[in-house]
Amino acid sequence: MKKNYILLSGLVLASCFAFAQNKMSTPNMSSFEVPAALSSDAKSVDPDFLKKSKLNAKVFGDTLYYQDFAGGLPTGWSVVNNNPNNFQWVWNTVYQNGQFSAATNIITSTTAANGFMVLTGDFFNTPIPTTGAVAMDTYFESEAISLTNNGNNPNGFGSVWVTYQQALRYCCSGANRLVLQASTDNFVTFQEYDATDAIAVNAASGTVTNVINISTAAANDTTVKIRFLSEGNSHYYWMIDDFAVIEGPLNDMELRTPYLEFNFDYAYNPFYGQIPFDLFPPLPLSGFVYNNGSNDLTGVRIEGDFTHTADPSGGPGVGLVYSTSSTPVSLVSGIRRDTADYTVTNSPRFVPNVLGEFRVDMIATSDSIDENLGNEDHSQTFTTSDTIFARDDNGYAGGTGPGSYVRGGSTGGTAVGDRFGTMYVVESRTGNGLHTRPTSITYAVSTDPTNIGVEIVPKIWKYEEDSLFAPASGTLAAAFAGGEVASSFIPYTITAADTNTLLTLPLDNGTAVFSGLDSGQYVVGWEVTNTNGGNSFEVQNDASSGQFQDRVTCFLDFGHSPGWGWVLQNPVIRLNMKFLPIPTGLSATANSSTEFKIAPNPNNGLFTMTISSTEVVTYNMNVRNMLGQEVFTDIITVNGTVTEQMDLTQFEKGVYFVTLENGAEKLLKKVVVQ
Repeated sequence: MKKNYILLSGLVLASCFAFAQNKMSTPNMSSFEVPAALSSDAKSVDPDFLKKSKLNAKVFGDTLYYQDFAGGLPTGWSVVNNNPNNFQWVWNTVYQNGQFSAATNIITSTTAANGFMVLTGDFFNTPIPTTGAVAMDTYFESEAISLTNNGNNPNGFGSVWVTYQQALRYCCSGANRLVLQASTDNFVTFQEYDATDAIAVNAASGTVTNVINISTAAANDTTVKIRFLSEGNSHYYWMIDDFAVIEGPLNDMELRTPYLEFNFDYAYNPFYGQIPFDLFPPLPLSGFVYNNGSNDLTGVRIEGDFTHTADPSGGPGVGLVYSTSSTPVSLVSGIRRDTADYTVTNSPRFVPNVLGEFRVDMIATSDSIDENLGNEDHSQTFTTSDTIFARDDNGYAGGTGPGSYVRGGSTGGTAVGDRFGTMYVVESRTGNGLHTRPTSITYAVSTDPTNIGVEIVPKIWKYEEDSLFAPASGTLAAAFAGGEVASSFIPYTITAADTNTLLTLPLDNGTAVFSGLDSGQYVVGWEVTNTNGGNSFEVQNDASSGQFQDRVTCFLDFGHSPGWGWVLQNPVIRLNMKFLPIPTGLSATANSSTEFKIAPNPNNGLFTMTISSTEVVTYNMNVRNMLGQEVFTDIITVNGTVTEQMDLTQFEKGVYFVTLENGAEKLLKKVVVQ
């Protein structure tokens, strides 16, 4: 959906409320959840997920409240359980192992020896009940905490942060909620924060310190309560110790949701690890600056630098090539919810003039000295290539595909027809005189041995985002109404040698292959056409660049109901392009005045061609087999509608291509003779 913005580039700033918001709210449409598999392996977590942990012991001001859980549940604190099995938070000095956490050690917090709070979901679900694992639904809650008038600051504290040490691992539902809630009215109302420190599902955190700014919920209040809630997850553990409420910084800027708006005019647009030079759009930066401190800030701006770090051969780049800065604004303290500053500032968009790797450095600055360094800057890299379109940045691992999802793979009796793909936006630079022609698709095949023997066909589907917001439809089915635009007519069977490799498969037929892609959105992926024991195809997932990807840009369609849905994954599926000059006087098939249909298809060799045109036009018609051999030719003149009966029964069964061609256009249809 094209954004209805008048100011089309710039940097966005806003004062802080409780949460960072998504770039764009998601329309009401189908999405699929991936169930994480239980594992007894002690998995590590990506260090990037623990970025906030560098705040560990930083004290900006007074410690306003502290609890080390020495000797048991503190006076005034409470535990509540909402499931029927009494599976709840407890105080302990040891960890009770379960079948999937036998090697788990206790939290190594500062005061672990005198006890800590722990939720042992794995122990509670060992062995897993025959009726299925029991989801946790339990919380523990603090006494009322006063954050005013402690003698040193009789007027209260305008910036209030919670810090605690924890060790956690959780599984296995898309409904996992491990959150911290803060309330001043005994939870009649409250604000909620992610308590996991962005630890991924099924990953073991080790012992880390989490820091959460609760100023908007709790500043200057006498009856603040904090609640730790675990809901939805069934397995592993959550241990918490050394809880404190501290005075936050006076001056603190946080750069949230920094984003490279590669396709700014669309509501949902991908981040690209590689993008062909001739498809590179004028690129603005975007981001939100949050005032986490108790002081108002002036002269707040986002500055951005683009540095060419390497040429295509790996040699040194040319250095800094472009700098930009937003117009300075003032941001009031984050606790003043009634006031917010929001602006969009025009600035020239970045367009590269060389191939190679670029690094983008973004930083939030102001007239005041930031007391909490480390959350105000952001860096990303991307590469301008000659022909490769990629949404990954070579940091891929694990796997994702239809079989990773509820109802996917062999569920329903077959995996045949499973489709999986990721979005690319094709918008050539204005006036470059090129057609973008897809030539092949590259898949980073996962290590999963169930890939072996699965048969897939590379495919590209047209996608129309506007259909998501159309009052009459508003569905993904409508967005995919344009159907398939390119594919391979030769299915490919995955071999053992293909696993854990980059597999490139050609696109061999389809209008787009011959005439090029028009500007717009496309979903690039595959369709399963045969299985090996009901398996489905899986590629590797790139979580490192996935954290920058917008939602509603990766899609799944099962070979059975319910049809297309979107998923929060970043599969490694690359589109390889070729750029062709647009001949003078030629028109793309999509703009043709001629309508060309074949029915039935597939058939037994007997079928009807219907050709309609609003103009008088003559075509050379030919039929070729898969080897490119001509089996039939004719000359057809169209003035209105022409119907031709075709008979290929004397030829071998298989795939044939019917082409209508003249000096102005080329139309092609695939025919399957069974």
